[in-house]
Order: sequence, then C-alpha cells, then structure tokens
Amino acid sequence: MHSTSLNKMKAFVEGYLAEFEDAELIIIDVGAKAYSGNPTYRPFFNKPKWKYFGLDLEPGENVDIVVSNPYNWKEVPDNFADVVISGHAFEHIEFPWVTIKEIYMILKPSGICCIIAPSSGP
Repeated sequence: MHSTSLNKMKAFVEGYLAEFEDAELIIIDVGAKAYSGNPTYRPFFNKPKWKYFGLDLEPGENVDIVVSNPYNWKEVPDNFADVVISGHAFEHIEFPWVTIKEIYMILKPSGICCIIAPSSGP
C-alpha cells in the first residue's frame, strides 16, 4: 500500500467519518488482501463501535469475506454496509462498472463510498 493511499484514506476517515466515531458502522474494504505484510486500511477503522470487514476473491491476510464471483457478491447481504472503501483495487478489475453495481447493492441507502485508484487523467 502506497503511503499516499494511506494518507488519502486517513483524510477520508477524518473528513467524512469523524462525526460517526460513536456510531455503529459496518465498513467493507473491497480488495483488502494484504501482501507481504504491507500496511492496510484496517487501523483507520479501529473504533469500538465500528466493524471492519476485508473483502477479496481469495483468503489471506486482512480478508474476512471471500466472494466466489467478482461480479456477484452473494456472500454479502444487500444494504449491509454503512461504508464501502477500496484502495488500489479498481485498476486491476476488468469490469469496474459491475463492481460499482455490487458496491451499490451492499451499501445502505445512507451509506458512503471511498474509492482510491491511480489515474493518468486530469
């Protein structure tokens, strides 16, 4: 995980979730598998009433939910998450618009999503 990505996620938590620090939140991290002991976003969501779940296609470090189909997350109930995050996964997804649909399905109507991905655009 790049330090710039960690800084952006920290800014997201401080800027958008600080007022919910004492609320019960379910957070899903899409593409959460950690490799070679690299840092994860999990520490940013370590609050007493927050529940963080790492979601990925295969089991591993930082993974709590394994989905069998990258474009149909039947393992996660609809309207389950208050917050969905993803960092540096979307550039590896062949059909990211379908993944956005899955995020929409698991996110509660009042939920919030933060996606961090590299871009060569403006």
